[in-house]
Amino acid sequence: MLLLLLFSLTAVLQFQAKTVALPSSSCPKRCGDVDIVYPFGIGAGCAMEGFELNCSNSILTLFGVIPVRNILLLEGQVRIMKHISTMSYNRLNKEINLDRWGQDLSNTPFTYSGKSNMFVVIGVNTLAYMTDNVHVIVGCVSRCLPYTNITAQDGICRGAGCCQVALTGDMSNDGVYFDPLYNTTDYYTNRSTTDRAEYRGYAVIMESKAFQFNTRYLNTTAFFDEHAGRVPVILNWAVGNQACDVARKNDSYACRSTNSRCVNSSSGSGYFCNCTTGYLGNPYLPGGCQDINECATSKPPCAGCINTPGGYSCPPPRSLNVVALAVGPSIGVVIVVIAITCTYLFHERKKLAKIKQKYFRQHGGMLLLQEIRLKQGTAFSIFTEAELIEATNKFENKNILGRGGHGTVYKGMLKDGTLIAVKRCISMTSEQQKEEFGKEMLILSQINHKNIVKLLGCCLEVEVPMLVYEFIPNGTLFQFIHGDNGCHNIPFSTRLRIALESAVALAYLHSWASPPILHGDVKSSNILLDANYEAKLSDFGASILAPTDESQFVTLVQGTCGYLDPEYMQTCQLTDKSDVYSFGVVILELLTGKKAFNLEGPEDERSLSLCFLRAVKEGRLMDIIDNRIKSENEVGLLEEVAELAGQCLEMVGDRRPAMRDIAEKLDRLSKVMQHPWAPTQHNPEEMESLLGESPVASLEMISSGNFSMEKRIVQGLLESGR
Repeated sequence: MLLLLLFSLTAVLQFQAKTVALPSSSCPKRCGDVDIVYPFGIGAGCAMEGFELNCSNSILTLFGVIPVRNILLLEGQVRIMKHISTMSYNRLNKEINLDRWGQDLSNTPFTYSGKSNMFVVIGVNTLAYMTDNVHVIVGCVSRCLPYTNITAQDGICRGAGCCQVALTGDMSNDGVYFDPLYNTTDYYTNRSTTDRAEYRGYAVIMESKAFQFNTRYLNTTAFFDEHAGRVPVILNWAVGNQACDVARKNDSYACRSTNSRCVNSSSGSGYFCNCTTGYLGNPYLPGGCQDINECATSKPPCAGCINTPGGYSCPPPRSLNVVALAVGPSIGVVIVVIAITCTYLFHERKKLAKIKQKYFRQHGGMLLLQEIRLKQGTAFSIFTEAELIEATNKFENKNILGRGGHGTVYKGMLKDGTLIAVKRCISMTSEQQKEEFGKEMLILSQINHKNIVKLLGCCLEVEVPMLVYEFIPNGTLFQFIHGDNGCHNIPFSTRLRIALESAVALAYLHSWASPPILHGDVKSSNILLDANYEAKLSDFGASILAPTDESQFVTLVQGTCGYLDPEYMQTCQLTDKSDVYSFGVVILELLTGKKAFNLEGPEDERSLSLCFLRAVKEGRLMDIIDNRIKSENEVGLLEEVAELAGQCLEMVGDRRPAMRDIAEKLDRLSKVMQHPWAPTQHNPEEMESLLGESPVASLEMISSGNFSMEKRIVQGLLESGR
């Protein structure tokens, strides 16, 4: 009997431990002018785990430091006040002062809302990034005279003095960084001594609806003072880390009210609660959702309105009642319901077909079909949305290959067993880009090069087109060099071969494609490795076709931190030399084994290109080279490749070599590694002939005069042979 009693007591205690404790009536309901609603609370037993708040001097705070303005219970959101990050330059003492703020929300119920917030940068020639401690999420640059002919205007934030960019999704971190390469020191140093202007730049994530640009903010403290150093930000929050269908089965299920419903969080894990239609209140409390009396409003929905649980009813007119009783209400209702349903389904299907046809024409589908008919034999295909949904199993998360600034890539399989990669782009804002999309896709599909990922087709009947590529199995060069499962002991010969293959692909796009194609986002994560670990350049549709008019500019600099061409950021004009600069950074990754931009290191060592240029200037080149490829026999080759990287990183684009010249040099250096001849084994004519052969000869490449290492080697071999 005693054992049975102990067992029952243990079961009760376990059940109580699993259930969510409810707040007592003594818990504070208000702090200052902010109402506190459960699951939030102040003090022990007043809040759900992770939702504890503090109240000090009538100020409600989250984590004890972040002011809370109000709690949006039914939206699953909370509005907080966040610090503004600043960068200032004092012209008199020539010092740059940084005051950066960020809050890591990892392992908390909160995330920064991707839909409700945006990243804002204010200043004269200011470039800032927002990161999540691993990747650069968004970057934004604001420019003013004399670097651009655009004038800042009140209420307009499109690059002149002010820049704003939407977030790619919900975020757990908002680290803000100002680009050290992009400053206005020279501009302010050369100003008149009577001009007391001092540089001030701002960067912050804030609620989209709460911001309106004013030119008073430029180089003054007006923006900071007007908001008292903090701006409103919307945080999404979720309970636990389970989806609704799993959470409902647990005793800890938080939606306690009878008339409540569960809503999956947009952040990917967890959920929040809401009241069902016709009810209002707190769904986290038993009986918290109360019926709304629609008939008691100032404007009732109908005369003689009768309130019902979760809704209302209106009495039918007396004449209709008589007719209904006469003809038989049941038959009439059935006929009406069937007729309405059929009409609705027919209308919706017709509406959907029109929408798909509209998108297809909007994206140049008709022109694309015409071009395909004219160019018979083309392997380019136009896929339907249904085909790609089936191929990716409804775009299931487990099929995601990667995410980027332009979209998400999914692995898929067609009915014939062909493996494909489907890219769902985020947005396409330019009307001209929409109209010419189909034609440009056909041009890209004609590219047939062994070192470029093949574009198989596209889907145009959706709002933002989807691209279909061949599937490349061995991931990216970034993962190969830096990943946890990557090859950490890559020989120098393999690194040189991958650099050569990537350079040949870029040279093909720049010099042989018609019209020429600028990549616009060259980086190690856009270089894929096939089954034989040969390089395949991907995502070359970021910039699509090279502009034919040199006066064409972009209003928002796009790219990846660490790879961005400084001249591109200054002029807002993308050229083939922008790709050259980015490729130079890829060469550095192969030489050093380091990331292009390391957020975890000291501030002066985060940029790989800056570290490399500083090491070369100080005569410490071999200190930055990866120890695993250092060899006395290869020091000369390493120095030559490093010299080539330095030429690619020239600040002035005209001083950088063309991609065809870079490919030619890498090819020659690769041949030197493959053929370490002894003078007695080969005659001089044979050595010159072997070194003269090149896989890029068909691209009509010419030497730039920078190839010195291989010439010295050949000359030495020739002299010793004679």
